[in-house]
Amino acid sequence: TPILAHREMEIWRDIIENGDSGVERLVSEYGDRLLAAASLLRRGDADAEDLAFRALERAVQRIRSYRPTGSFFAWLYAILLNLHRMDARRRCPETVPAESAEAVPDATEAAAPDRAADRAAVREAVLALPPVQRETVVLHFFAGLSVEESARALGVPPGTVKSRIFHAKAALRAALGETAAEGRTT
Repeated sequence: TPILAHREMEIWRDIIENGDSGVERLVSEYGDRLLAAASLLRRGDADAEDLAFRALERAVQRIRSYRPTGSFFAWLYAILLNLHRMDARRRCPETVPAESAEAVPDATEAAAPDRAADRAAVREAVLALPPVQRETVVLHFFAGLSVEESARALGVPPGTVKSRIFHAKAALRAALGETAAEGRTT
């Protein structure tokens, strides 16, 4: 939307021209969204926080490489994904063991335990996806990027994004269907 694009451009200019105040606006505007995406890519809260922080830090360091012709939001997520992938290559195997998984903290958990359990089940199902599908799901469904924006952020054709979404949705349906069936039998 034009208003969002204008706000993104203001943040971009503010970082270049004013440094710290621009960084504060960047964190205020995108910090929570990047942390949410990082939480879906990483199992531990500390790992997710570190990933989101490093993505914001890298964005500030490379702010002059951003070209205002594309989505600023997609650019930030591309940085987050690249850092996640670099970490995964260094770590090999790809993820932290499942026993370190924690639910994403949510203010509504105390008031709605069923919803919190559903959120935790969805998070675990997303974390169980193969890395390329998980990244695509995070960008498209949780970050709200279009197929085209997701494709640019991931560096793949739009058809590949559509294919990954199709297969990820099938895997999530299967995983969450099993979870729902287990909940009914207990």
